[in-house]
Amino acid sequence: MVRRRYTPSVSVSGTETDGKAEAFWLNFRAFVLYYGVYEVETVYMVNEEKVILMTRAALYEEKSGKEHLKISNYFRHDYISLQILYGWFFATVCFVLGAVLWGACRMEYLLNNLHKMDLKSFGLTVMFLYVLVVAVYLCILYGVCSYRYYTAKKSVSSYAQSLRKISDIYAQERKRGASGVVMEDKKHDNFT
Repeated sequence: MVRRRYTPSVSVSGTETDGKAEAFWLNFRAFVLYYGVYEVETVYMVNEEKVILMTRAALYEEKSGKEHLKISNYFRHDYISLQILYGWFFATVCFVLGAVLWGACRMEYLLNNLHKMDLKSFGLTVMFLYVLVVAVYLCILYGVCSYRYYTAKKSVSSYAQSLRKISDIYAQERKRGASGVVMEDKKHDNFT
């Protein structure tokens, strides 16, 4: 066990709470003088590094960690394929809604010129526009999803590294507790 010597210092002022504190310390000093040097056994000290790491891990889990942990559960190809499939579905729905809105705005023109229009070229134009819009949207979506996956993997790996550091600290504490040494070494890394 690690033992420390404890010598209190008394500050005197005129308040009532300080008077109680002063009386306590005077009694404490009388006890120390009568029984000798008072030794305090340190049972456990807070490891600042562990507290910092645990706080950062908790903040990560509350904020961006939920989404990043979901993304990192997928393989890259699977995540991007699933997002592109969702994107294709929503792009199709949006294109159909846009076409319906365009048709509703041009309804009079379409009804007056329906017999004069070349429906085959009109259908090919609509299909070409659909393919173009969906292809451009899916290319942009591929880039965005790749970037999201990369950042999620990077942040989850740093989160896992901090969890490993916390686990190592706990293992060191258990090891020191078994050997009888209770105080922890302070490691001063650049965490802040």
